Amino acid sequence: MIQSKHNIIIKIDGRDEYALLNPISGSFDLMGQKEYDSIQKMEEGVLPDSALSGYLLERGYAYLSPEEQDAAIARAYTEFKEEAGASQVQLMLVPTYGCNLACTYCFQQGIEAQRALISREIVDAFFDYARKNFSNGAKKPFVTLFGGEPLADAPAQREIITYIAEKCAQAGFEIAAVTNGYDFTEYVDVLKKAKIKEIQFTLDGSRAVHDSRRATPNHKGTFDRVVAGINAAVQNGIPVNLRTVVDLENIEDLVHLAQFLDAKGWLDLPPERFKTQIGRNYELFECYAKPQHLLSEVQLWSRISSLTKQHPILAKFHRPDFKGIRHIVDTGEMYMASFDTCPAAKTEWVFDLYGKIYGCTASCGREEYLLGTYWPEVDLHTKAIETWQCRDVTNIDECKNCKYDVICGGGCGVVAAGRNGGNPLAADCRPIQELLTIGVAHYKDEIIAMAEEDQPAADSACNGGAVRADRTFGCAVCGQELIYSDTPKELVCAVCGESRTAYIACPAGHYVCDACHGADILTQAQNLLIGSGEKDPVALAQQVFSLPALKMHGPEYHSLVPAILVTAVQNAAGAKDASKIMEAVRRGRDFKGGSCGLYGVCGAAAGAGIAYSVLEGATSMKKTERSGANEIAGKALIAASANVGPRCCKREAVTTILTFAENTHYFNGIKTTEYACSQAARNKDCIGADCPFFRAAYASPQKELLEATV
Repeated sequence: MIQSKHNIIIKIDGRDEYALLNPISGSFDLMGQKEYDSIQKMEEGVLPDSALSGYLLERGYAYLSPEEQDAAIARAYTEFKEEAGASQVQLMLVPTYGCNLACTYCFQQGIEAQRALISREIVDAFFDYARKNFSNGAKKPFVTLFGGEPLADAPAQREIITYIAEKCAQAGFEIAAVTNGYDFTEYVDVLKKAKIKEIQFTLDGSRAVHDSRRATPNHKGTFDRVVAGINAAVQNGIPVNLRTVVDLENIEDLVHLAQFLDAKGWLDLPPERFKTQIGRNYELFECYAKPQHLLSEVQLWSRISSLTKQHPILAKFHRPDFKGIRHIVDTGEMYMASFDTCPAAKTEWVFDLYGKIYGCTASCGREEYLLGTYWPEVDLHTKAIETWQCRDVTNIDECKNCKYDVICGGGCGVVAAGRNGGNPLAADCRPIQELLTIGVAHYKDEIIAMAEEDQPAADSACNGGAVRADRTFGCAVCGQELIYSDTPKELVCAVCGESRTAYIACPAGHYVCDACHGADILTQAQNLLIGSGEKDPVALAQQVFSLPALKMHGPEYHSLVPAILVTAVQNAAGAKDASKIMEAVRRGRDFKGGSCGLYGVCGAAAGAGIAYSVLEGATSMKKTERSGANEIAGKALIAASANVGPRCCKREAVTTILTFAENTHYFNGIKTTEYACSQAARNKDCIGADCPFFRAAYASPQKELLEATV
């Protein structure tokens, strides 16, 4: 047995505990000093006891062989490439390099800033190129106006931006803009000619601080006009992405900015309408007149964390990600391994007013990073493009033996190239351990609370997630200690039903294959559903609910409900189509966690509409199919609304499934199982006898444990 090279251990500040995380397996746990010492001794060839060894193997913190580790990394890489391939591509269009401000820092420093404007002919060439090269994927690209300042208030500029917006609408492309916001109010109606994805504004602090950094050439402040622009966006339902560029000069003033935004009510808007980001002011191309004010990444986020503890309003203003720690706190799951964090020439391209093509905003306008032209003729620098497109940690020598490679992702390609003679296949190393340590300390209370909430009722089982590793863990199905054999056996996976050759099983014969064990819960459920022949949707839901990795609550139920319904309908009809099950899962992912409270639309109940739409082929342009999808979703929402109390994802899931069965023809002649919830003891928000599925016998943890072991 070998320890995974991607294990990252972080001491919990003020406690005899450690966070253990692994981005390849997607595991995150808390462990005590005893387990920490045992893991450290693995480097000396001393293996932990059988219980801990089994748990480490189960969670992907250890492997039986180097080949097994290589296979796990290969699976994670394939998953990453598939996810990246399905991402929406951003096409940055630069109508001008000119700008109406004279900021103390400028990321376009050194680029010719003449006030030339893109012509209609070149705009036409851009859209022709975009249609031919970026419209064949699952998602259409979106166009982001960039500069310079793309939204300056001048007649000729308004005219060409209007033309671009109209062309976006014709092509079905969403439009976005990166603007200083000074003249945004003049462009609201212009941009609304297309579907607006978001507008990025910049506010660097309260009025006095912002105006000292971002003023007009004649030193006139811009704060009030930027705020007016943001207000216009909010009032028109345009999504706002508010950016603050931070250094020593303005970091303390973030508190005053947060108080101002909160008083405006903007921090109470959902993130789909108003979100924030903190950008670090740094030297990319000698862009700052006061380099003595610059902060390193560690300095920046350490200060942000400290300020947030002193001024809680900052937590409402911005919740730092700390390389994925916030994601763990918000979802209970690790983020996907990122083999590449450089979007250049992959998910991001830049097209300027002169017909030139660049890979990203950092390289825009720099001749040394030119990737070709789209006007007056298409002339691509194929070799340079291929180099940028193959840039990931598997092709960067410094990354290949680094434990942080799939969190860092190789860093910024332009920064790396600038330090290595123009070669992007070099590393821009980031201080991952330090940033994760700051993040774990910042979210310590939430992490500990999450771990305690996810504790299983008995010491003999584990339900995954952020749990304590100082317990006895074993079979993912029943919790018994696993048996490790020297000779392989043919076993059937309890999740996907496939037969595999395996060395590990439990005394009861349960087995979960590596693919399902390493998969996220939706992939596990999808595999189960594709292999199931169950016609009763409630019985099928119970099979899914029994998956060990499924949490009590979470956005995964938004996909599970429609996938269960589509599967059961197909099984009843005797015609299986796995692509429709996968489509139901995909559509369910579009509903965010907490949508029941934030938007008044329970994602599980909306799953009834998704299922009907998938089964009937409904689209927004069809008549009876669209009407039917809306009707059944509405009935499911009404049924869910009768369950008065805090959310319970299993309760709303079963309510939706029963509503769907009772109000459609799909399950005529099929008797549904009576659902009796057996997990009330694990749900601290259970509404008890007010729930239609509550059974008092299952409210006792002792009785639940007794029945689970019989």
